[in-house]
Amino acid sequence: MPNKDQGFTLVELLITLALLAIVANIAVPAFDGLITRNRQQALMEQVASVLNNARAEAILQRHMIEVCGSSDGKTCSASWSSGWLVRTSDHRILQLTQLPSHDALRWSGFQQSIRFHNNGSSPISNGRFYQCHKQKVAWQLVLNRQGRLRQATAAENTDKASLCSP
Repeated sequence: MPNKDQGFTLVELLITLALLAIVANIAVPAFDGLITRNRQQALMEQVASVLNNARAEAILQRHMIEVCGSSDGKTCSASWSSGWLVRTSDHRILQLTQLPSHDALRWSGFQQSIRFHNNGSSPISNGRFYQCHKQKVAWQLVLNRQGRLRQATAAENTDKASLCSP
């Protein structure tokens, strides 16, 4: 029986590597978009969860709960892009959330913080959380005076694109 060498030639390996490189160049940008959309969705769900939990806590404990942006993790500030605090009316911190730098969260409302009364209502007029991506609104959560949240429609996001202009 003759012994045949088995394996790939150098040319076959180079062609295979070239094809893999082409496929990778096509797939990586699409994967990056998927990761970005997942991060945006996760942040929106995290904000909704925190606000709903703060409202429920205010009702259950029968005292005011405040949610506010915080750049240092100790005090309230106008900036929500670094994270937020959930605290009681006597400034006892119930929750601290810090955001990664790529999750620039913004709040547009009458006041810098959100307060939930013991009946779950919020004394501010409507406000909205939103996140910008490529000078467009990626998503919005609208908070009404009753303390209820709703996700904005795609048309509302398009209408509010000016919020994200430089």
